[in-house]
Amino acid sequence: MTQIKLCGNFRLQDVAYLNQVQPDFAGIILALGHRRSVSRELAQMMRAQLASNIPLVGVFVNQSLAEILSYQGIIQYAQLHGQEDEALVAELQAHGLPVIQVMAPNQQVSTQAAYRLVDAGAGSGQTFDWQQLTPSTTPTMLAGGLNATNLEQAIHQVQPAVVDISSGSEINGVKDLVQMQILVEKVRK
Repeated sequence: MTQIKLCGNFRLQDVAYLNQVQPDFAGIILALGHRRSVSRELAQMMRAQLASNIPLVGVFVNQSLAEILSYQGIIQYAQLHGQEDEALVAELQAHGLPVIQVMAPNQQVSTQAAYRLVDAGAGSGQTFDWQQLTPSTTPTMLAGGLNATNLEQAIHQVQPAVVDISSGSEINGVKDLVQMQILVEKVRK
C-alpha cells in the first residue's frame, strides 16, 4: 500500500494539522534560502509537538555530514536534494539516519539510500511523464506536482511506495487542513 509524506511544513499550525490527518511522514526544509525553511529551534518545537508515530524528514541541499547529523533526534530521515554523493549517503546511513535521495526520473538509483525520491523539478511542484521513471529495487517516493486531482492516477500508474506532496496540500502558499485530509484519505482508500 502506498504511503504519504506531507512536506514543506513551516509553521506550528502545520504540525497541528499533521497530527489530525496522520500522514506516514512529515517533512521540513532545513536548507537555507527556501521560503519554507525552518530554523533549528522551530524544527525542535515541531518535532516535540508532532505525534511520535509520524517520522520527521529533514530536507537538505549540499550540506555537510556534520550539519545533517546535528539534527539527529529531531529528524528520523535525511532527504538529500543537492549533488550529494554515495559516500555521504553511506555515512549518514551508517550513523543510523536513513536517507531519501532525490533524483530525476531517468537517473540511476542510489544503492545506499532507503528511498529514492523522483522529482523532475527538484521541488518545483511540476509533474513529469511518469512513464520516464527508471525501474528500481530501491523503494520509490514520487513527487512533483501531485495534488487531489492527479494523486489517484499517479498511484495507479507508478505504484510508488510513498507519494510526497508539498504545494498540493496548500492554499495560497500555506498548509490547508481540508486539502491535507483529502490527500491522506485518497492515499488510504
